Amino acid sequence: MIKRQHISSVGRQGLLLPWATFLIVLIFSACQSSTRETGSTDRFDPDKDYFPDKVEVRHSIGFGVEYESHYKKLRIFRHYNDLADTVSYLLLQRGTPAPETELPVIEVPVQNAVSMSTTHLGMFDMLDGMDALKGIEIGQYVTNAHVKEAVANGEILEVAPAGALNVESVIGLNTDVLLGVGYPNSQNDAYQQLERTGIPVLLNADWQETDLLGRAEWVKLLAVLLNKEKLVNEKFTAIEEEYNRVLGLVEGKTTEAPLTITGIALGDAWHVAGGKSFAYGLLQIVKADYPWKDDKSTGSIKLDFETVYEFGLKADFWIAPGSAKTEQDILNRDTRYADFRAFKKKQIYNIFGRYTEGGGNDYYETGVVEPHVILKDIVKIFHPELLPEHELVYHSQLK
Repeated sequence: MIKRQHISSVGRQGLLLPWATFLIVLIFSACQSSTRETGSTDRFDPDKDYFPDKVEVRHSIGFGVEYESHYKKLRIFRHYNDLADTVSYLLLQRGTPAPETELPVIEVPVQNAVSMSTTHLGMFDMLDGMDALKGIEIGQYVTNAHVKEAVANGEILEVAPAGALNVESVIGLNTDVLLGVGYPNSQNDAYQQLERTGIPVLLNADWQETDLLGRAEWVKLLAVLLNKEKLVNEKFTAIEEEYNRVLGLVEGKTTEAPLTITGIALGDAWHVAGGKSFAYGLLQIVKADYPWKDDKSTGSIKLDFETVYEFGLKADFWIAPGSAKTEQDILNRDTRYADFRAFKKKQIYNIFGRYTEGGGNDYYETGVVEPHVILKDIVKIFHPELLPEHELVYHSQLK
């Protein structure tokens, strides 16, 4: 399938001669055939299984994959706000005939992808798929050295350097698929413009997941786009095994869990992690006591300062206090934070173990596909005796 190819050619008098027109049609057809056969066999075999290696989704609630002989069906599920919805795509092996379908068609392996989130970059890196990445939102928030260099050299284009997506830039890259983050059926105007031009917009919803492995498993979605099933199965299995080994250490722990608070006040409002949220899921793993553990929210809960302040006076730990990287950053917000037990005990931790001054944070990049390392960080913070040799990677202690 060739997209957005344009041929303009005129004779000396500004008009195409009949034989010249015929020649151009032949050349165009040859190029079209050549492009379509890239990455596939010369002849379609209806009895062949073009995807001998397949992924199985075991942890994620957000997507699923079904395999046919020469195409896959990718489904992205919406599981929040009491709304169930599904957005589907047909992933067609290059060089094979498309079945009749009303689904958006994406030829695989994807060769020209644009990413609108740093959460995808660790996935591309893990799958040795950086060659397929042709555009990103903006380089300022990237920590990956290879990507930053590629942006500087013009090998990867920033498609939203001013904050708004440049639709023309994405079209100019002959993009196979644009990867974003958000609601699976987003009504974003720029995304709809792209879809009208034939560029599928695939929105990653890993933020819906309630545990680390579920979020990390979204790397398998990228793997099915790149035909990297064998590689992702090997790497993800190793991650699962290490994650479960560390999890086993914690499950044998019987000591009383320490009281913990999360977040930091913005004005008069303090948003803390909900009782069904991804953030609380981490605290639950290490058996930390939490004032709002019985809450049913999958996101955050909006509380007033005084409510959280009362718990802060007696909480042993304070996790993820907004953008604060130092104790002074916290005091600059409000000197009353010095009254907190966690502040006095120097047990405040945030997710700035790897960050760049420009605003990049590797927790939301490589950390996405290293759930076992994030788990080790959390275990180290709450139960350091279980992992005496581990040094914090994605988390840091505020000083």
